[in-house]
Amino acid sequence: MNLAVLGSAVYQDEVANYHFAGGNVSSLQVPNRQVRVQSPNSVWIQDLKERFNELTSLPRGWDGYDGRPVAFDCAQFAAHLIESLFLRTVRAPQLVPGADGTLQIEWHMNGFDVEIDVLAPYSIVATRFDHVTDVEEEIEIQTDFSELAVWIEALGAQRGGLQQIGA
Repeated sequence: MNLAVLGSAVYQDEVANYHFAGGNVSSLQVPNRQVRVQSPNSVWIQDLKERFNELTSLPRGWDGYDGRPVAFDCAQFAAHLIESLFLRTVRAPQLVPGADGTLQIEWHMNGFDVEIDVLAPYSIVATRFDHVTDVEEEIEIQTDFSELAVWIEALGAQRGGLQQIGA
């Protein structure tokens, strides 16, 4: 499995003459403490950053009923999950808000539909439908995302006559 993660992390006291100049690193002035801040930074996250902001800023009732904006903790967890699943051979997923403040991450390509419902941090229900074999799978995930990583890897693999991107 080739899950390449592009991220940024820094310890303030490890950087000589540290001066914050923007980007994905944050600094806190706490004496005798190391503060490590990691920020998702893959191509997918860069592509989805504006969408995350939009979904967490939705007005109450955005769906014509009583829809809530995507909860910040769901969005943050989803961003880290997306970061950990990043593959260069797969395009960025679509993000769909749930009326209850949850978030769905979706890919529809290579003969697969993969939908990941982020109900809360470490509470996920994922489904995959294979249009070639007509098989549907569902998994509930809390901490072991390895099967989900295999699903995402299959999105980028060549399959009998299907185009790699967009099939």
